[in-house]
Amino acid sequence: MELSLATRTDVGRVRKNNEDSFFADEALGLFIVCDGMGGHNAGEVASGAACDLLHTELSEITELRDRYEASGKPSDIKAIRKAVETAVLNACKEIHKRATKTPEQAGMGTTCTMVLLAGHNKGVLGHVGDSRLFVVRGGGIHQLSEDHTYVNELIKRGALTKEQARNHPHGNVLSRALGVQPSVAVDTLIFDMDPGDTYLLCSDGLYNYYPNHAELQAALSGADLAQALEGLVATALERGGHDNCTGVAFRVSGAITDANQAIAAEQRIEVLKRIPIFAHLTYNELVKVLGLTQLAAVHAGETIITEGDDGDELFVVLAGEVDVSKGGKHLATLKAGAHMGEMAMIDSSPRSATVVAKTDGNLLLMRREEFFGLIRSEAVIATKLLWSFVQSLSTRLRETNEALQGARRQLDTKTPEFEIFVDET
Repeated sequence: MELSLATRTDVGRVRKNNEDSFFADEALGLFIVCDGMGGHNAGEVASGAACDLLHTELSEITELRDRYEASGKPSDIKAIRKAVETAVLNACKEIHKRATKTPEQAGMGTTCTMVLLAGHNKGVLGHVGDSRLFVVRGGGIHQLSEDHTYVNELIKRGALTKEQARNHPHGNVLSRALGVQPSVAVDTLIFDMDPGDTYLLCSDGLYNYYPNHAELQAALSGADLAQALEGLVATALERGGHDNCTGVAFRVSGAITDANQAIAAEQRIEVLKRIPIFAHLTYNELVKVLGLTQLAAVHAGETIITEGDDGDELFVVLAGEVDVSKGGKHLATLKAGAHMGEMAMIDSSPRSATVVAKTDGNLLLMRREEFFGLIRSEAVIATKLLWSFVQSLSTRLRETNEALQGARRQLDTKTPEFEIFVDET
């Protein structure tokens, strides 16, 4: 994966010292932005320590990354995600430890938004606080991180609208930060990356001056990434510069060399969104689902599902066509966008049909283990998915009931046709 990188930080027009810290290493594939807080310059101590500690710890997981690079298995990318979470937790513990030993640094803390490139066109996000990760792709911009603020918690609970939140007096109060307590809940996310994607990690001193994210998207779509980031910071300063302002931007270039990755992430997200069980998920939630899936190339004549076999995978046709048959009888030909095997996500019943690739193509697959893991860790996504399953089952039950009623009407004893089958003896 080839990258272009730009970094920029500024103290702003009001603050006397810069409590933001950042780290960016293309070779290591590690990018970090931290926004510190605390008196007596303790904020810059906390943010700087977080960058240093994460750099040190994540430099030592080469074996995990090599294993995933060789295997591409979900279990190996999940091991990397766990290592990212552990590194952030260890940084939190160490910063809190230092704060308790030095009176001048008591209560210091920092946000932390970091990305580690894991291989196979996947990245891993580790996130605490209200610094942000954005991605510009497909002519739009999406926020992949979630703000850990008091106001955002109220929005999630429905106690506050987004319009009311814009001028809320406690808009900058954090609900999570590294170092304030010895431990903290860490958001992690596995996400797919494509050539052409541009990523921005930034502190609130930058994005707060861009309430319309389309401005960020327009700037970051330019050919010169360093110039774009310089312009974003300059404009933030012109609009007030009341806080430290930091950004780390990187763009994925080159071409996809793995044939299995031939369908862009944006296209895969659009396909997922058309599947009923995922229809209610937001873009960010679909990114989480997509990060737990695998891509597989299939060749014409290759059997994907065998009737009667046990299975634990949901398949989505991304490209090509597949034939579905039951008892040797052809039932249907499915094209790109179709899916099969979704009931395997919730039970282990034998497969009800056989699916064979009619042409060469690409499939997206998710295993039951990853699906259950998503439900256990993401309450909102779990609620939406389970609701979609209930709707799907309800529709199938209604259709089955109508089919049975139709069959009953056809065999109604009052009809002349029924008399043909009556034994007159």
